Amino acid sequence: MHTCEIFSIRKNKADFEALQESFDSIYDTLAEQGVEVRFRTEISADPKKLCAAVSASVQANAAKLYLFANALNTSDSSSFKSLFYEFIAEQEAGLAADEAHEGMTPKIKIFSIGDLGNGYKGYCFRCRNKVFVAVPCASLTGKELSELLCEALARAADILTEKREEFPDGIVCVPGKAAVSTVHKKEGFFMSFIPHRGDTKGDVVRKVIVLAAIVAFVVSAAFLINILRESGENSKNNTEIQMIAHRGAEDSPEDATAADGSALSSEDWAALKKVNKEIVGWITLKDTPINYPVLLHEGDSRESQYYLNHSYKQDWSDYGAIFVDYRSTEGVNSKNVILHGHNMLDGSMFHELVNYSSGFSGKLDYYQKHAVITFNTPEGDAKWKVISVFKTSTLFSQGEFFNYMQGSFNSDAEFMNFVYNVRIRSLFNTPVTVNEDDQILTLSTCSYEYKGFRTVVVARKVRPGESDTVDVNLATVNPSPLFPEVYYSGGSRPDPLTFKTAYAMGKISWYDGEGDPQKLEGSEDLTATIAANAEQATAADGTPAPGYTYYHVYYRNLDKTQIAAYTVREGDPVPVPSVRPTYEDENYYYTFAGWDRDIPGVNFNALNTSVTIYPKYTYTRKVQPTDPPTEPAPDDTPTENQDEVDSGEDTLSGDSESQE
Repeated sequence: MHTCEIFSIRKNKADFEALQESFDSIYDTLAEQGVEVRFRTEISADPKKLCAAVSASVQANAAKLYLFANALNTSDSSSFKSLFYEFIAEQEAGLAADEAHEGMTPKIKIFSIGDLGNGYKGYCFRCRNKVFVAVPCASLTGKELSELLCEALARAADILTEKREEFPDGIVCVPGKAAVSTVHKKEGFFMSFIPHRGDTKGDVVRKVIVLAAIVAFVVSAAFLINILRESGENSKNNTEIQMIAHRGAEDSPEDATAADGSALSSEDWAALKKVNKEIVGWITLKDTPINYPVLLHEGDSRESQYYLNHSYKQDWSDYGAIFVDYRSTEGVNSKNVILHGHNMLDGSMFHELVNYSSGFSGKLDYYQKHAVITFNTPEGDAKWKVISVFKTSTLFSQGEFFNYMQGSFNSDAEFMNFVYNVRIRSLFNTPVTVNEDDQILTLSTCSYEYKGFRTVVVARKVRPGESDTVDVNLATVNPSPLFPEVYYSGGSRPDPLTFKTAYAMGKISWYDGEGDPQKLEGSEDLTATIAANAEQATAADGTPAPGYTYYHVYYRNLDKTQIAAYTVREGDPVPVPSVRPTYEDENYYYTFAGWDRDIPGVNFNALNTSVTIYPKYTYTRKVQPTDPPTEPAPDDTPTENQDEVDSGEDTLSGDSESQE
């Protein structure tokens, strides 16, 4: 099987998003053709960036096949030349003619693979035992992307096989290299810095070192200029949206009220919605650059999160935007509102979150100045008190995986156990209470203590009538927060308790619910974490494991009360509760007769779908004191002395099509 890296070229928005959305099917389709996609790189249509990225991959020997999707947008070869000739020229610079072609210049042979649709051609070439195939934008050819890629690969394979004898290394030597003469001694940039025939070994080494330094300087300068340009653009965009959001707010007193007596909102939501209807909130951390709109994109999934690389203007941006995670299924009204933002080097977006800590140690003075977050929505302004700042991993190879990206919970017991797990990982012991009626806010950004790490800040919404201040003098640095296993370097990692167990042992002082926490309903199992830890880090051959989709499965009784809940990995059987449900009303006795779904064959046909399964019952009529003893039973009702009826039309069950 050929190992492949796909470069997704951002020529246009529609084609780029189409590849993102259909990548899994493309992966499977190519696998059927003997192509294993190990890497996928998203990159702009910039020849310099493409050259640098592909050259680095080739040097690392990352793949044997390089497939450039949505790379070409002209019916002639001009778009291929403009995008790829810089990379090709770089590769040609390292080629040397063999003895049979001494005095000639080796060139990479480019082959057209013909019309792939509507007159748009693809191209291929071979160099250093690797194959490169460039494909037009799928929308221009009128073909599905997976079909287009397979056709392009098949044609390229045929052409390169046919031409292998004529061009065994994918190289053609052409006349044009001048013979050795005193001309080479002429002073000038090229003769001073480019190695050529007649140079001594010392000259060659010197020139190579100087050239490497020049190239490094030029590349670094180009990247720096691009970073500064993007940073300036992001700053400009943020200033614009802040002016729109807060226009007129500074002129209004804090206690100003609307005509109906309600408090005025701090943001102009009508104006913000005109900019982008997907703006659903505004987040601020006092005295920091965090002062941004929060967006929620319908259709986000594990494979595609739109605002990860789009600004609030919906333009492509490496800075992205602050956005709500798709697992917060009720948006800003979710039990756990999860927000993501990039950790940008210029200090923007969610970079500020890493300042709560220095490595694995909490910075108490910083927390004390930033113990409250403002997160407002069109439904009202709100303050949120920080209850935890922790470091966690997103890689299974680093041991136990705590899935903090859980937006909803099956029970109060599960929610409180989640809060407990958040707090035992915290770098601080905060004086903020929490109970099962609270809503929490989770801010997440990249962190670099280990590969795949995240810095996470969790806050609890200020309750009605509660002060929005925190007595930060009561906060302390946690001397022993729980970290992922990789932190302990083979040492002993303490096993966490559960909320109820820890409370019974007197280890929890921050719970302030009105009832007995031991009597909280439901299981304490963190379903999202349990499901995540079931995934293997690597396949048997050592390659990365494929991604999986998980589904929530709920078992409920006829009165909608929950019997059990599971998070099931796609393709795995659905667990069946060991509990036999019971049900009763004033007219009938009910006998459990199975479930209304074919288990384990539940049909999961969409991402993020939760399925509800109800029991089926047979039933018998209760004897009522006022019933005449000889009154016949209705045709569809069991008689008084009938123990059980058929499980056909007389069998009761819930709505088997309902989904949460």
